[in-house]
Amino acid sequence: MTSRDLLKVTVRVSRRLIPVLASTVVAACGASAGLEQGFGSTPLVTVTSASGALRLAVFTDPQAPTNGNVAVRYLITEVSSSQPIEGLSISVVPWMPAMGHGTSVAPSVEAAGAGVYEVKNVYLFMPGEWQLRTALSGGVNDSAVPSFTVH
Repeated sequence: MTSRDLLKVTVRVSRRLIPVLASTVVAACGASAGLEQGFGSTPLVTVTSASGALRLAVFTDPQAPTNGNVAVRYLITEVSSSQPIEGLSISVVPWMPAMGHGTSVAPSVEAAGAGVYEVKNVYLFMPGEWQLRTALSGGVNDSAVPSFTVH
């Protein structure tokens, strides 16, 4: 193997390892369980529920969302007291109103505590305006429809 061949192999391996090493460093630095990480500290959008009782702050990762698979984080609080709402069951349906359809992938939702709910597998397969048709049940029965543009 010539030194030129060895250099080509080294460059190929480096290109594959850099993203792995970068994600390992980020994880090792210990991003806290708060609203940081890839979600940012400012909500992408904040909406009030259909009844007017709840406020949903919506964060995405990446923020601003791009087409493909994104993660969504809701911070749900009571409008009157600003207290976080826990113990909710949440279902989310990504919907593209301009096209009149959703996606083929069903997101999953997990409670993270303190009014924070993590939504994974939100597949926004094309650029444009998207809605997250959100149904809330448990201590309250309500709904909300945050919307945003995917680039």
